[in-house]
Amino acid sequence: MGDKPKTLPSSCREKKRYITFEILASEKIEIGELIKGVWSSVINLIGCLGVAKTNFKFIKELCKNQKFVVRCLPKDVELIRLALSLISEINGKKVCIRSLGVTGTIKAAKIKFFKNDSEEKGTEKN
Repeated sequence: MGDKPKTLPSSCREKKRYITFEILASEKIEIGELIKGVWSSVINLIGCLGVAKTNFKFIKELCKNQKFVVRCLPKDVELIRLALSLISEINGKKVCIRSLGVTGTIKAAKIKFFKNDSEEKGTEKN
């Protein structure tokens, strides 16, 4: 009775890509404002059905120091980058969103793009 449902083997699952972005703004952007702005931009560009087909997801755990990560399918990376590059304002604050890079795993995104943030925090404490 307590059996877990079987999951698909990794060879049958769709591949994912994780795109890391940086927000350049004069004022700090709150996470809630950022999520609303990103979702509205992506939906405005590709529509609800397009968002569903891209398997788009905002990774909240990796929102640190004005950097954030989104997930999508490999074929839709450029479409998501386009949608986010078109954002010029979030909640009345002027912003510029810059793409830092694309990785195949969350772990690689942490190592490549968030490693320096943790090192800076360590040096500030000393």
